[in-house]
Amino acid sequence: MARHTDLPKSSRFVVLASVCVVIAALYFGRIFLIPVALAILLAFVFSPMVHQLERLRLPRVVATMLVVTIAVAAVGFAGYLVYHQAITLITDLPKYRTQLTAKIGSIRSHGGFWGRAENEIKIIDRSSKAATQPTAGPSTAQAVVTGNGNEGAAVTAATIPGEPTTQPTVENPLPVRIISGTSPLETLRDYGAQILDPLATTGLVLVFVIFMLINREDLRDRMIRLVGHGRLNLTTQAFDEAGTRISKYLSALSIVNGTYGVCVALGLWLIGHLFGHGASFPNVLIFGILVGVCRFVPYIGIWIGAAVPLLLSFALFPGYGVFFATIGLFVVLEVIVSQFVEPYWYGASTGMSALAVLVAAVFWTWLWGPIGLLLSTPLTVCLVVMGKYVPQLQFLDILLGDEPVLEPPVRVYQRLIAEDPEEATDLANEYLDEQSLEQVFDRIMIPALSLAEHDRHRGRLDKERYQAVLQGLRDIVEELADRRRVELGKEKAKTGEANADDNGAGTTDTSARRRLPFLPEGCKINILCLPARAQADEIVGMMLSQLLQIRGYCATFANSDVLTAEMVDLVQNRNSDLVCISAMPPSAVTHSRYVYKRLRQKFDKLRLVVGLWTLHGDAGRARDRIAPDEDLPVVTSLAAAQDRVDELAHPLIAGRLTSEPQLPPANPAEAPSSRV
Repeated sequence: MARHTDLPKSSRFVVLASVCVVIAALYFGRIFLIPVALAILLAFVFSPMVHQLERLRLPRVVATMLVVTIAVAAVGFAGYLVYHQAITLITDLPKYRTQLTAKIGSIRSHGGFWGRAENEIKIIDRSSKAATQPTAGPSTAQAVVTGNGNEGAAVTAATIPGEPTTQPTVENPLPVRIISGTSPLETLRDYGAQILDPLATTGLVLVFVIFMLINREDLRDRMIRLVGHGRLNLTTQAFDEAGTRISKYLSALSIVNGTYGVCVALGLWLIGHLFGHGASFPNVLIFGILVGVCRFVPYIGIWIGAAVPLLLSFALFPGYGVFFATIGLFVVLEVIVSQFVEPYWYGASTGMSALAVLVAAVFWTWLWGPIGLLLSTPLTVCLVVMGKYVPQLQFLDILLGDEPVLEPPVRVYQRLIAEDPEEATDLANEYLDEQSLEQVFDRIMIPALSLAEHDRHRGRLDKERYQAVLQGLRDIVEELADRRRVELGKEKAKTGEANADDNGAGTTDTSARRRLPFLPEGCKINILCLPARAQADEIVGMMLSQLLQIRGYCATFANSDVLTAEMVDLVQNRNSDLVCISAMPPSAVTHSRYVYKRLRQKFDKLRLVVGLWTLHGDAGRARDRIAPDEDLPVVTSLAAAQDRVDELAHPLIAGRLTSEPQLPPANPAEAPSSRV
């Protein structure tokens, strides 16, 4: 169901300024916010396991520490295995040096274009280096003076590109570069920072996770109290929905990545046995785990994990069969998972569109780097939920959410005014796959027609485009009705039943179940649909006549160009048993009253039904304005119109049936032309 798209009437400048301030705060506060975000994500992952252990009557502190310890041990064990495999690979590289050299040489010898390009690059590089050599002085060597306190010590060295040097002069013909020395303590500090910073961040994240798991109810209550501002119900729904979406996403991600790792391990094992010439692929289980873990990093993680198996397949096995088979394995798996599994499964679990997932990955990577890429989807899920429940942030839900932002009638109408009737027809056919023909007409086509009338009367739609919209709606109505006739004919031919579901298979409306079955053969009931005045009235009359034709009535509709006096003659010439007056707002009551009076002056016993489509007021008051007749049926939908037609036609059908049993029409698709 499409969401409501009316934005609140607040200052756009204030909203934009607030967004900029929040983005700046996220960027400059990333040192603190990244560990907190990682801890929240891990808390969502570990919370179900802690809850299960609590159900086994373990204290929460013990359950939390046990889960965190197992997780750390599992990550450490996997890291050790990967590290051991990397060391083994580096140690064994000399064994494959000859094979690698031969393969690389073979590629270069057959490279052609690449070999020539490499030679040209080398020539250009040598030329650029020669051009930058100093010409002053007797020698191109340069003295590099080290800043170790010995001012007279000098070392001859080549110029390091990019480093500033002194310009040659007559007194100092050689350029001099001063290199400051680095003490052992400074070197130790630099290397220590590179090691200790990640360890400190990891420890901080684990501490946050432990406290969040132990005090999750208290933290939840505090957040509700902080954010709720008296809207307890709304805030609780937002927190519950965000937690549910993130948990479903993480569960789906874990299942997909675990299955992916298993498929990689099995695929590498099969590749080694089928293409390895007797040599098996080493450590396939480790590579499966590595790829499954790396896939938690969106988009680039899979290729990071696939790099080591691809390198081994190139180095360990003779020929290129294993290498290309390994590439094919990863390409096929990634295409299947990324194009067919993830867009639907992840989109359904997170409430985000596939494009929003990609945009979120780019945005959070720009903001927080690789950690932002890992956290992009959960963080964006929180933004989508905020946009759903906070009116000022509704644009986030519209831009990032997976629900359609336009109602089905608006979508069809938008494609028609965009002069794309093909896509509008495709949309209508998609809706017909899910609903009956009557429901598509009532819920989509008539509201779309009403939008066109609304824009025309307010001067927002020029005459040419308005006529194009009406013609597009006519074409769609005819195509949908023809499709329904063909489907009904196939159903009757397959089942061989005398009666079939009327007006659309699968409908569960109680009004549809009350209607008569298809009319018996030989029972001819003439029904004429008259437009009250405009072309919109004619199109709805066309819809009603198509529905009645499918049910076996001899239904036709009149053109809106026909004058009212000609309509009266048409009723008489067609020997009509029942007339339906079709009227669309505005002025639907006025125009239908005029047509009704002219018909009553000529035919006082004629059965009449008045359709005031999309009427939002009181139908009883509208009937009183049309005529003083309390028995005059006034309907506002095609479903109700068919019900009243069945009621009025029932006495006629009973009087015209013969005593012999009759069969329904052989093929409802063989309907006469309905326009008169």
